[in-house]
Parts: sequence; C-alpha cells; structure tokens
Amino acid sequence: MTKHFKVKEFNQPASHGLPAEDYPASWVQDRLLPLCQALEIIRAALGKPIHITSGYRSPAYNKAIGGAPKSQHMLGFASDLVVEGVDAKIVHDTILQLHKQGRIKIGGLGAYPNFTHVDIRVGKKLARWKGSRNS
Repeated sequence: MTKHFKVKEFNQPASHGLPAEDYPASWVQDRLLPLCQALEIIRAALGKPIHITSGYRSPAYNKAIGGAPKSQHMLGFASDLVVEGVDAKIVHDTILQLHKQGRIKIGGLGAYPNFTHVDIRVGKKLARWKGSRNS
C-alpha cells in the first residue's frame, strides 16, 4: 500500500462471533490509499510507528462492538490508531496541527483515552469529538 502500511492491517479481525473480513479490494485505491498517505505524514511527524487497532468494519461487526451507526469504518475511510510510547492526546493534537497546517486532508478526528480515530470522510468542516471507550 505505502511504505509503512499494508492492506492487511485494515482487515476486520475474527471477533465477537463474526468472521474475519478483508478490506474491500474495490476500495483500496480510492479510499485506503489516501488514508494511508495521511497516516504516513502523521507517522513522520510523530517519529514512531503507528499501530492500527481498527480499520474496516462490516456493519454487523461495527454493531457488535458498539460503533457509531454511521461509522466511517464501515465505508473504509477510517482507522483507529495508537503510537507506542506516545499519549493518545499528543497523537490527537499532532494530527490536528497537521490538518490545520494543510499538511494532511482528513474529515474526522476523534479523541479517546487510549487511541485516536482519524478518517478521510468528505466534508467542508473537520468533524471532531471525544469518546470514552478504550481500544
């Protein structure tokens, strides 16, 4: 996919009584590639590897884990991530600054206690929120 990210990192795992599902191949070029390009810039800014904790989710999987009803994960536009040794707030704030500087184009940014959500949804304004669940 890109230098530091592989398609398989965004596959849905087998969990919650549901089978594993691959990231839809027909979405890779138009959705996953732009997401990974933004993640490469984030990785470079943080100076550490990014671990994808959640990528693509089928509607059934998203519901099983309590995801948002219109989650960008179901459309292949989103990833939840952690950076080892870097507090999730610092990761979030770094991504926000990159967006404000025009260095990355993202559509959604969520702050959670143990992870950060980033997505490339289309919209005129950056959607932002704080969540309470852990990864």
